Amino acid sequence: MQMPGAVVGLLRLLQVSLLWSTVGCHANSEEQLEALLATETLLIDELREYIERLDQQLEEIRRETAAIEEIHSQVGDGVEEYMGNPLNVLIILKRFETMWPRLEQLANATHNISVRADRDMDLTLPTEEDYEEALSNLLHLQSVYELEPASLSLGVVNGMKLGSAMSWSDCLEVAMKSDAGVAKFWLETALDKLPPATNGTDHRSERERGKVQILEATLNMEYRAGELSEALATADELLLLRPMNQNVQKAKAKIERALAKTSAQLPSSRGTKTKANTKKSKSAEQLLIEELCRGATQEATTGGRFTHCELERSTPWSILQPGRVELLSSDPYIALHHDVLTLKQSDQLLGLMDLEEESGRGASHQPLKFSMLAQKKLRTIRHQLGHGSGEMDAWEGRRHGHEHTTRPEQSARGQHHQTRVIMLNLQAPGMGGAVVFPQLELGVNVPRGALLHWRARTPSTSEMDYRSRQAVCPVLLGVQVSAWTGLS
Repeated sequence: MQMPGAVVGLLRLLQVSLLWSTVGCHANSEEQLEALLATETLLIDELREYIERLDQQLEEIRRETAAIEEIHSQVGDGVEEYMGNPLNVLIILKRFETMWPRLEQLANATHNISVRADRDMDLTLPTEEDYEEALSNLLHLQSVYELEPASLSLGVVNGMKLGSAMSWSDCLEVAMKSDAGVAKFWLETALDKLPPATNGTDHRSERERGKVQILEATLNMEYRAGELSEALATADELLLLRPMNQNVQKAKAKIERALAKTSAQLPSSRGTKTKANTKKSKSAEQLLIEELCRGATQEATTGGRFTHCELERSTPWSILQPGRVELLSSDPYIALHHDVLTLKQSDQLLGLMDLEEESGRGASHQPLKFSMLAQKKLRTIRHQLGHGSGEMDAWEGRRHGHEHTTRPEQSARGQHHQTRVIMLNLQAPGMGGAVVFPQLELGVNVPRGALLHWRARTPSTSEMDYRSRQAVCPVLLGVQVSAWTGLS
């Protein structure tokens, strides 16, 4: 362990003193000993202060490391489930941006870590783009499901505790990436999450520093939005904390000049333009899809009118195994077949698929590829549908997570000759992932092992039925894995 320069200098002084005492004048030996004792006392005091500083740094390292280890112990083998939570993804990326660099600085300050040149460590580290994408995904979910920042920052969605909470700095960063209307609520949430005003020096400094950053972001947002009166009040509040800050003084003077002029001046119009450009308009269909997605999170299945047991005698399979069918729509035909697969069968099919090429950012799902054995097992499901005619296409897998957007799905593998479409759910998410038909104002949560079946073309003209146009809602928690095919 290396020691600070002041301590090393004192030890060198001691060495010189001892050398001088062996060759110097013996008449002053008593005075020399007293001087050396005084030097030694000074050295002991310096080393004690050095040890105290090391203890404080090591204690902080132990505390932060224990907190991370506790999270890892809670995750255990459920890595997929943990990373299926968008808040967890955002927070773990945040740790690599803030906590780990600070721990590295503390460790380097103790000189306890020696970087070996021959150490070959292949570490996976997140990029800034990863963090930006995680923020964008969270904002997309908030927009679709109209999640309140105050609840979301506590890890609560629709009354369910997801287990992840956000700090005031997390809320501030989300606010800076949001539209002005949403950012306002995130900034208010960030203020509420600041440390309480106590006598502790550390908490008091963090609270003041955080409040200044939040007010600066608020001032910038309000000025760009043309809310000059609110911006002036924020500037006054900032000057109470930082009375000598020249930037805030200049901003206040600029706001006062703008208020003195007419409302048609540049700041107001520029703010309106920025706000209009920032907030992208949504189509009527997209707004309806989002409304259906929000409604589908409140019930296990929405839209079903009745459930009946169906016993057909056309095939030996249908005689031996009655099917429980929930008719959701008669025109166009949409039905939910329950208990098509057992949990064991679903797990077997999940093990017989591989990821295909990663879908690009903004894709509606991630494609999966079934093995030949899985295709053979899936072909037997056709008998449970009671359709003796028609040809079944090859099955394709789709993974829907919180990182995927919500937009109408295309036919499986782009095959436009399908008359009916089948979606078989192999893994249900914890929340979200409903299949919605905007033209019918219908939303369905497909249970695991169940099959959703609908007609894609009109029986009379064989044209694509626009009413069957469907989309998959974004997943709020967990991952949804499903198998898709078509009948022609």
